[in-house]
Amino acid sequence: MKMTGTIRSTEGWTGHGAGLTAGEAREHAIADVPAGYELVDTMTESAKPGEPVTMRSSARSIETRAIAADGADYAGALRGLRDAVPDGWQLQAVTLESA
Repeated sequence: MKMTGTIRSTEGWTGHGAGLTAGEAREHAIADVPAGYELVDTMTESAKPGEPVTMRSSARSIETRAIAADGADYAGALRGLRDAVPDGWQLQAVTLESA
């Protein structure tokens, strides 16, 4: 039985920004998100009266790859597929190939 899967990199990125308003700080915090990453979260780090607002942004890699494994049955193929996932990657989707 053959099974294929899609894996995604678990690599992340963190950026920071500051501004006079929360909106301005957010714009600066997400402005440098690198190509190949998608924004996941923005969080206020500091918002004290009379001081600039600071924010942190988090992004994750959108890089994906295909992997495949064979097994005598469904459980064996799934085990082989999970074993084929390298460190720093996670299994996102599984497809059972028809015989």
